[in-house]
Amino acid sequence: MPSVPDTLAAEAETIRSAPRLVRYWWALRHHEQPFWFLLGRILMATGLSPLVTIQRHGFALRFYPSSISLELWLHAGETRNDVEHLFRSYLRPGDTVVDVGANVGLYTLACAVAVGPTGRVYAIEPSPRVAGYLSGNVRLNRASQVEVLNVALGEHEATLHFSDESQDDRNRITDAGTGHTVRVVRLDDLPIAGAEIALLKIDVEGYEKFVLDGATGLLPRVQCVFIETWEEHFAKYGYSCADVHARLRQAGFRLFRFDQQHLTEVGPGYVSTRCEDLLAVRDRGVFERRTGRTLDLLAPTA
Repeated sequence: MPSVPDTLAAEAETIRSAPRLVRYWWALRHHEQPFWFLLGRILMATGLSPLVTIQRHGFALRFYPSSISLELWLHAGETRNDVEHLFRSYLRPGDTVVDVGANVGLYTLACAVAVGPTGRVYAIEPSPRVAGYLSGNVRLNRASQVEVLNVALGEHEATLHFSDESQDDRNRITDAGTGHTVRVVRLDDLPIAGAEIALLKIDVEGYEKFVLDGATGLLPRVQCVFIETWEEHFAKYGYSCADVHARLRQAGFRLFRFDQQHLTEVGPGYVSTRCEDLLAVRDRGVFERRTGRTLDLLAPTA
C-alpha cells in the first residue's frame, strides 16, 4: 500500500493539469500552513509581496511573485539550509562561483556572502521575468561582486523556447510554440574571469548534459560541480544519468551524493531515481580541508 506522502505526490501530479482555481484549492487543503499560504498568494496577486523581505543568513530576498519566493517566505530560515551551509563551508573570500539556473538568487547571494567583495559570482538565469527578480535581489544586497546574465546555456548557440510556468523553479527548455524564446550560448563563450573556479552549480531541469557539453573548455578550471540529477528529467531530453556521470569523470571529478550533510561516493552505474543533488569533487583533500567534512568513498574494487 502506498504511503500518505506517495499518495499526495500522485494526487499533486494529477492535479497539475487542472484549472488554476482547482490547483489553488487543492494546495490550500493540503498545505501545512493554509492561512499563511493564502496570505502569501494574496500578497502576490495584489502586487504587494515585493514590499516584504525574507531574511536569510547574511542577506535578504524580496518576496517576489514566484513559487520559490513563496516557499522561502513561508518557511523563513528553515528551508534549503543544507545546500547553503555546504556552499558557505566550502567557499573562501576571493573565490569565483558560476551559478547556472540562479532563479531569484538564493544560492547566488549565499555564495556572494561567502566569497566577499574580492570574489566573483556569475548568476545565469534564462527567464527574463525571474532574471528581473534576481537582479532586484542583487541590488537589494548591494552585491557588486555578482554579475547577472540573462541567457540560457547549451552545447551550441541557438534560439530556443523556454517555459513560463507559475512554478518558476520548474521552467525549462521546451518545444517550439510554448513559453518564450531565449538566446542559448555556450558556457565556454561567456567572459568568466579567473584562472580557477571554486564552484559551478547547475540546476536546469534536465538540460544539465548540454550545459556540460558547452563547457568543455571551462571544466578544467572548475574545482567542484554541484549538479541536480534525475533520470526522469534527463530522459525527456534523450539521455541518462550515465551520460552526465561520464562527462564529469572524464573531466577528472569523483561523484558524491549529497543527502542531509552526508556526501557518499557513487559508482559509474548509479542512477538518480528521484530528483537529487550530486557533488563532483576534483581534489578530495582540498575539499575536506576547506569544509571539515569527510567524504565517504567507495570501497576499492579487486
